[in-house]
Amino acid sequence: MVSQRERSERTIAAILGAGRELMTDGGYAAVTIDDVVARARVAKGAFYHHFPSKKALLDAVVDRLQGEIADELRADRRPAPLSSDDLAAALEGYLRRAAHPARRRLVLVEGPEVLGWERWREIDDAHFAGMTRAALEAILPAGTDPRRVASATRLLLGAVMEAALATGRAPEPDRAASEYGEVLRDLLSGLVAKTDS
Repeated sequence: MVSQRERSERTIAAILGAGRELMTDGGYAAVTIDDVVARARVAKGAFYHHFPSKKALLDAVVDRLQGEIADELRADRRPAPLSSDDLAAALEGYLRRAAHPARRRLVLVEGPEVLGWERWREIDDAHFAGMTRAALEAILPAGTDPRRVASATRLLLGAVMEAALATGRAPEPDRAASEYGEVLRDLLSGLVAKTDS
């Protein structure tokens, strides 16, 4: 016998899957809640039980997409010791994954536009701030002032977010990701060299 919790999880998964597919294909503005519930094969009341609005659904979809990217980056993690080139490669990997056609529209275009910069950044931080800080701690010399690590983390996250938004709108996202990856490599090697001296 299926429990209420399992039914609820299945309903949420169906709604998220339908919303993701429809918004990826047609864009946020073109999708209605009726479209989502028809694709998910759930009642409208079930939608509103779990999501107060279409915007809340987009929020959950973007969060899930960013979570997938974070999981992929963790799976690709290089063995210690981590270098600045390794971190730059991971950041370039983020740009490529976020700009993939299955994610680009929602993660890099409509997510920031519809959810707003602040909320989009909160989602990004939830998945990547800790990972980025840990990577910086690994490549900077032992004993680096924690305030310097925190500042470097915030600056790097800001640079990557800006690069991600630009990559998402670029006519050739892979090329843009490579170009930003090169610059990130230079920035990180400079940061490590400066801290070493």
